[in-house]
Amino acid sequence: MENDSLNNKVQDTLVITEKKYNENDQIINRHQRNLFADETMNIEFIYNNEKKIKREIVTLSNDSSNFVVNYFYKDTLLLETKSESKNDIFQFEQVGSYKYNSDNKLKESSLKQIYIDVESNDTITNTLEISKYNDREFVTESKLSDLKKPERNRKSEYKYDCEVLMEIKEFNSKDSLISTTEYKYEFDKFENWIKRESIENDKLNYIRTRELKYK
Repeated sequence: MENDSLNNKVQDTLVITEKKYNENDQIINRHQRNLFADETMNIEFIYNNEKKIKREIVTLSNDSSNFVVNYFYKDTLLLETKSESKNDIFQFEQVGSYKYNSDNKLKESSLKQIYIDVESNDTITNTLEISKYNDREFVTESKLSDLKKPERNRKSEYKYDCEVLMEIKEFNSKDSLISTTEYKYEFDKFENWIKRESIENDKLNYIRTRELKYK
């Protein structure tokens, strides 16, 4: 949502996403069209015998190679996700780690982006994001640390109402509030949202709509 020179509202569709699910209500495919860049992304989700996701295969229209994310478990709990891409010069890894409380509920996760120089084998962590969760496993706070450029560090706080995200506050590296994003919804008869307005610093930023098909 933007305003033109005459302050008229202008709406442009930026992204169209389609998700498909299996008989266990698990996502099996996600196809995204980025209209602003004329690109597509397709993600295939593969599950193990315990019906836990074990791999994502990501295909980008502007890249001939696939990007694979692998999932690792201990019993039924997800402990780590790992993906990597490599060429003759560098290797890039993204590693997710997960911690649980005594009730086996998720309490903290981290996502680390690592750059590896193939020639020297030097390892550099570019960014580290740590998220904390409440007893319903909804994220309540996340901190993004840019280890190369600390001035880009960010912290976000999340507020819910009956398990529905209502507000996100973002703070800069000096812990000063830089944005407040509020969400307004329309719901269908099954209490799933079909329209969500994102209002950033009192200005309508974008509208996301969903069409849901039920069995």
